[in-house]
Amino acid sequence: MTLSRSLGILLLTLFSTVGCVKSVEQRDVTTGAIPDPTATPATVSFPQDEQAHDSRLEWWYHSGHLESESGREFGFHFVVFKSDDGLSEPNLVAQLGLLDLETGKHYDLSRAEAGFRSLGDSELNIEIANWVYGIGGRPGSHSFAVTTDEVSMKLSLTATSPVMLHNEIGWIPSEAGASYYYSWPRQDAVGLLILDGERIGLTGTGWFDHQWGDFFVLGKPAGWQWFAIQLDDGGSLMITEARGIDGNIVDTYGTYMSPEGEAKILRQESGGIELTATGEWTSPTTDATYPSGWTLRIDLLDLSLALEPVIKNQEVQGGLPAVSTYWEGKTRASGHQNGEPITANAYAELSGYVDPGPIEWMQR
Repeated sequence: MTLSRSLGILLLTLFSTVGCVKSVEQRDVTTGAIPDPTATPATVSFPQDEQAHDSRLEWWYHSGHLESESGREFGFHFVVFKSDDGLSEPNLVAQLGLLDLETGKHYDLSRAEAGFRSLGDSELNIEIANWVYGIGGRPGSHSFAVTTDEVSMKLSLTATSPVMLHNEIGWIPSEAGASYYYSWPRQDAVGLLILDGERIGLTGTGWFDHQWGDFFVLGKPAGWQWFAIQLDDGGSLMITEARGIDGNIVDTYGTYMSPEGEAKILRQESGGIELTATGEWTSPTTDATYPSGWTLRIDLLDLSLALEPVIKNQEVQGGLPAVSTYWEGKTRASGHQNGEPITANAYAELSGYVDPGPIEWMQR
């Protein structure tokens, strides 16, 4: 999930709803004080940077496409958000979105009561109520276990591709702050799903994003459209279209990894990226109107795709404030690359489309 994306998504103020608020003593600002300069990015390294960081915001994000032995299809996204205001212990929120293609039902689940413990130098377990997220000592190795009345799900994910560093060095500057950002665009997924009492073994392919830094997620009209696309020839593609604080598009960029694992950085000015929404969908829950269906062309890759959500309603709220709601959905794509037909599985994330709720004191 990206800063310019990204689900994922989450205002810094959102976390104050699950943590305590502390007062800060006022102090004078030194005359002539100037803002700190933008930090110089450090080299992203593994396995250290798979772990938690001392930063304002951080998230570990998974999405993917799963099947049972009988061919029953599922889509999933699982994310852990960490917020640290520097005044108290970090706050954590975890969300699971699960789509059952057989029934068309989309499950939107969450936990926000967090405990945090680190195991050694290269492993991390994050506990959120009765959910557990694990990061193994091998880079690109992750797992999660989710339990609710409706759904129990355990999934192990192991990277099968090289790491994808976005913007060449895994560092994305923006008007809302700078963020480290990398992906493992291909992970083998193996697990067990218990759905309404039925035990279902699952295998498939996942995508992983990790992002951290001293940045803010601003909310509507700022936001993004983000796509994680796994092409059927083994290629992988991340595309982000970012909107600024005035709602206008400020950047369109991406990263492509060939089936052989070679990464290519994509920028609007040099790659000829053209993303166009072909429809829209209005949520019956939040009244937010999202783009729904897209065409994507990238001249540098000689690639054109049409993308369509598998179902329209894959909105994720997870019991959080309305302004933090986003759309995160399994999507299918088809088109042509280098003159040849190509298809893909994808996940799309749409952030910054929901109006913030009314402020209570203003209604008195």
